[in-house]
Amino acid sequence: MDNLTALFSGLAISQLIFLQFFAFSNFRHQRQARILMLFCTCLIAFLLGGIPVISSYALIDLILSLLAILTPASLWIFSLLFFRDDEKLPPYGLSLILFYFILRSLSLSLEYLDYDLGQFIGYYIGYMIPVLVMLGLTVHVVYMGIEGRKTDLIEERRKIRIPFVISKGVVVLFTLVFSALSTLVTLLSPSNDSLPYFDVITLAIVASVFFWTLGLNLAVFRASNNVELLLQNAPTIDLEQGYGEDEAGMSMLSKEEKLMRKINEAMDEQKLYQEAGFTIAMLANKLSTSEQRLRTTINKAMGFRNFNQFLNYYRIREATHLIAKTEEPIASIAMDVGYNSLSSFNKAFKENLGLPPRKFRNTSQA
Repeated sequence: MDNLTALFSGLAISQLIFLQFFAFSNFRHQRQARILMLFCTCLIAFLLGGIPVISSYALIDLILSLLAILTPASLWIFSLLFFRDDEKLPPYGLSLILFYFILRSLSLSLEYLDYDLGQFIGYYIGYMIPVLVMLGLTVHVVYMGIEGRKTDLIEERRKIRIPFVISKGVVVLFTLVFSALSTLVTLLSPSNDSLPYFDVITLAIVASVFFWTLGLNLAVFRASNNVELLLQNAPTIDLEQGYGEDEAGMSMLSKEEKLMRKINEAMDEQKLYQEAGFTIAMLANKLSTSEQRLRTTINKAMGFRNFNQFLNYYRIREATHLIAKTEEPIASIAMDVGYNSLSSFNKAFKENLGLPPRKFRNTSQA
């Protein structure tokens, strides 16, 4: 059983190294590609740690364990950047990851020094609390992939959202749950001889990682022309930029000129974005066109990667005018331009202009 596990581990590691090399050779300047390489490194460390010949060396096992515990965290960061096009990572997520890493690192380091932490501190505090944090982040990865599919404007990315996050999320969830349960049973069991099924489950986990990475590499190879589009950093949207009237992207505009004019009219004149909860399906219905055609036009011709970014462009553009030229309360402006809450408006405003609405008003009216 150990030999078979080592074989699948080696195969999976070779696939991960190939993916790292591909990302480094072609997209190393893209932030998402660098996070993907980090994720591969952490997953390789996890796989190496499961090979008895390697993990038998205490110091090597400690180093591999420290890298391996970052696997769910790096997956969460990559998914956030990849699926949500966020420029900045939320502080709450980074704080949870830091808390998780410090707690697990201290626990592993003390174990390496043969310091007996006891079952309560060593397992429940040093192990289970961090695992629960990572379980939460992994569930969030799956949620992001499914929830954001409706607003995603990049057709190539829409196709892989659900298969990617569910397959990888399930692998990580399964790994974390199995590790937590196996550690507890090992603590409570007088002998590991009574736990032969752990070897079978370990083999299943390693094999699933191999087949997942193999499938991912095949998908990357087939979509090699679109990988740069998928891994590139999200563009910054210029609120002063107009769409459909300049010379940029004329090859696309010539094909979709009528649809572009209808979009401009709907957003600039009818101000459909002011409707809270406005969706791409609603816009497609208003324009009497298909969602797929609308996604392609908004993405290829106008440069938006998701529909929320598209809506924010129009909403924030109007909001900046109202804040600068009127004395209307900011909360009222937020609702008028289509936001459901003041907090979501403040977040979108600061992401686009780099300062909160109130400070923008003080600056523009000074």
